[in-house]
Amino acid sequence: MRTSASTLRNRLLSSARLRHLHVFVTVAELQTVKRAAETVGISQPSATQALAELERLLECTLFLRHARGMALTPAGSQLLPLARRTLGIMDDAATQAAALAQSANEVVRVAAISAAIESHLGKTIHDFTQLHPRVLVHLQEADASRQASLVADGDVDCAFCRAPPVLPNGWSFTPIWPDRFAIVAGHSHPLARQRRVTMSDLVAATWLVTPTSMAAREAFDAFFAHAPTPIRTHGVVTNSATMLSSLLSQQHLLTFVPASIVRSGLESGLLAEIPWPQRFPFSPIGLLVPHHGRGPALDSFTSYMQKTARDVLQD
Repeated sequence: MRTSASTLRNRLLSSARLRHLHVFVTVAELQTVKRAAETVGISQPSATQALAELERLLECTLFLRHARGMALTPAGSQLLPLARRTLGIMDDAATQAAALAQSANEVVRVAAISAAIESHLGKTIHDFTQLHPRVLVHLQEADASRQASLVADGDVDCAFCRAPPVLPNGWSFTPIWPDRFAIVAGHSHPLARQRRVTMSDLVAATWLVTPTSMAAREAFDAFFAHAPTPIRTHGVVTNSATMLSSLLSQQHLLTFVPASIVRSGLESGLLAEIPWPQRFPFSPIGLLVPHHGRGPALDSFTSYMQKTARDVLQD
């Protein structure tokens, strides 16, 4: 006879501990009990016991043990995102409790794509917290797919992103920062010192490209669709702003990316934009916010961000 969901729930409430879930998630990520135990800060026998207790409580096997380590069973794979979400809720609770202990009245939970963080968001969030010291901004970097999950689960109060193909129910999107694609190099690249760059110069260069799933790669491929020879690309393919800037500053490479991604590098002089007469438009970065359930802190935050964006456009 199968154990009912109610029985399992009561059993977990009475006997399961957060450490059980912490060990489970860490083993799933590292695939070894030894390394997971070291990461969690307990002995290997204690980690093994925690897994065994969780499997006993759930009456199912969570891992397949083999010589190369630990692999999730189908049951373990289904439990993993739920365990991560439970631990994430505890992280949020700890963050908000710490904020209250530090006299913060409210917490605004923000998710942002890297383009928003690398462009305007760092400064504007700092300025906002100086004006509103009793509001704690909890910011996490998340790509579009991760943001969709955070919004659906109610784990964020707002998100900086590009316009989603389908708006979440009860949410609206407002464009705030314009963007475009740019051809960028390290400041020491020979083309960075040329006032006029030709298509032959670009075709002869070595390019650092983004993954094929990125809009920048699609625009790059379209730009060189009729190039007379194949484009030479670097051995690294990345959409990491930090890695792009690092490689561009060390080697004579070009890249084709949203200007927002490299804004700080361009302003500091570490990177240089290669002049090109053609404009490469791209969708703006905007703010995704819910229609209802917005507290005064979130209202203040979104109003400030939108006002700051208007000031940027007027400058």
